[in-house]
Formats: sequence, C-alpha cells, structure tokens
Amino acid sequence: TLQKQENTTIIDGRKQLILGIVPCLAATFLSGLAGAFSQRSLQTVVGSMERNAYFYSAEISFISALCLLFSMMSKKIFDASSKNIKSTRSESTKDVDTVNTNSGGYFDHWTWKTFIPIIVKASGGILTALVHKHSGSVMKGFSLVLGLVFSALLQTALDGKDLTIGQLIGTALVLLSSWLHFTNPATLALS
Repeated sequence: TLQKQENTTIIDGRKQLILGIVPCLAATFLSGLAGAFSQRSLQTVVGSMERNAYFYSAEISFISALCLLFSMMSKKIFDASSKNIKSTRSESTKDVDTVNTNSGGYFDHWTWKTFIPIIVKASGGILTALVHKHSGSVMKGFSLVLGLVFSALLQTALDGKDLTIGQLIGTALVLLSSWLHFTNPATLALS
C-alpha cells in the first residue's frame, strides 16, 4: 500500500504540473506577449498617423467575434455529424445547449441583464487599450498586481483574518519589484 501511495503522489504531482502550473505559465506568457504587441501597435506612429485605441478595440472584438462564430459553427457541424452516427440517442441524454439552441436559437433566453457583462467587458477592453496606449503594458501589469495587493489588504481588514506567510512574502516581493522598477527607469542606449 505504501508503494501505491507513492505512485499516487507522483501521478498527482505530474497532474498538478500538467493541468495547473503549465497552463498558468502559458497563459501568463501569452498575456505578456499580447500586451507587448498591443502596446507596440498602439504606440507606433507612422508619419503623422497615430493608432486610435477605440478603433483598435473594435478590431480586436471583431476578430474575437469571428473566432466565436467559427467555434459555434464547428460545434453545430460536429453535433450534426455525431447525430448521424448515433441516431439512437435518447432524448434524456441531450445536453442543455443542444436543447436550447434547437428550441429557439442562440439568443432565445437573452434579457436586458445579459448585456450587463457584455458592456462591462467591452468597457474593460477599451480601458485596457487606452492604458496600453498611454502608459504601457508594464505599467498596467504593476497596477493590476498592486490592485490585487490592496484588495487582499482591504479584505483582511474587513474580514479580520490575518494574512498568511505566503501572502506577506508575495506582497513584499510585489512592493519591492514596483519600487525597483519606478526608481530605476530604463535608459536608451546611444549608438
């Protein structure tokens, strides 16, 4: 039984690495890369033309809508082909999306409240583009992390729970890195 526990621990560790740490690192890398490209695109001036942050946000949302449309169409095609293969499927095993979309369409159950997260997300996209244009993605990253630190401190004050050692070390590292970044600005190398 000890051998089984060791094997289970090794498998759980690998599962945590593959399903937890690696996707988080990949998402962090892609987010930083997207921020750098976004900042470069918005801050590049060609001749006397400067990129409009609002138009940039519209371009990004149009591309996102195309990806979503492609995803919805491929799901519908895949579902149709799987119905042909499994025509004896019972009514009780249909998933909720298939039932809802077949009964009245994708927008059948929308209300005015549906637009609240849409408007909030769109506003966030526009604000992010404006921050990238005027301050840069590094400043946005520091602002985001410092906002999380302040939220944790406020939650601690309101809930009355002490911060853990990990949270205290993380807060100290964030404050140190912010101080180092802002007190040692980058200088351009003269060639």
